[in-house]
Amino acid sequence: MCHFKIINRTSNGFLLFCPKRNLYNVSFNNLTFNFDPSEMFSFISFLDKIDTNYWEKEYENSIYEKKIPIPTLQSNFIILLNRNELNELRILLDFKTLKQLLKSGEINYKIIYN
Repeated sequence: MCHFKIINRTSNGFLLFCPKRNLYNVSFNNLTFNFDPSEMFSFISFLDKIDTNYWEKEYENSIYEKKIPIPTLQSNFIILLNRNELNELRILLDFKTLKQLLKSGEINYKIIYN
């Protein structure tokens, strides 16, 4: 069994690391990925190269509100993100600026005043 260490988190996701298996786990919205270190840094590099303006223009007439595609190895499955989700995913996987605190507006929690 792996004892994951929390590396980073955002309002919609978290990044974990298992030292025993040298494995990263990324959970973002309803997606979960497991990466070895080389896969992880390849994925980060891929995300950094996405031109959001290009994809939003390319799919401006799409019926989907999310316009930025992330291809997968499965030919019939593409992940679609919007600009804000892509930026949040980049922040989640940014190893240079880890351990940022969430702003109060980023905390998705219902406050009940007594």
